[in-house]
Amino acid sequence: MAPEPSAVQPGIATSSRLAESAGKRAGFIALGHLSLGLAVVGAVLPVMPTTVFLIAAASCYARGSSRFHRRLLANRVFGPVLRDWEAHRAMSRRAKTIAIGAITLTFGLTIAFAIHTWWIRLLHVAIAGLLIGWILRIRTR
Repeated sequence: MAPEPSAVQPGIATSSRLAESAGKRAGFIALGHLSLGLAVVGAVLPVMPTTVFLIAAASCYARGSSRFHRRLLANRVFGPVLRDWEAHRAMSRRAKTIAIGAITLTFGLTIAFAIHTWWIRLLHVAIAGLLIGWILRIRTR
């Protein structure tokens, strides 16, 4: 049996954030599964971030299923990062470094080798800059 939310992380109540309708909850669960799948792929592939997808999965599960949310927070690999995020809205220096490195590498390779139109390259540079800026604004823990 999964632990209660307070046993996973004091002060985090998940059931009050659930979506009201069954359809919305099912949608959040589906998005949570997709995000978690992308996070797992990101944990294996060095060019894809993990933390962002984990946070998205936890957020979706918090609105779709208390059970899935508790299980994700209790996970020995992903749980500490997520509990840190939910409790303090902060990322570790290591998580930030990996995320920024993955964004830089992925967007850089895409811009250098896959995109030949100047304005699409510029758009990719802008998107990468916004993502990196957003990550840098998050408190470091």
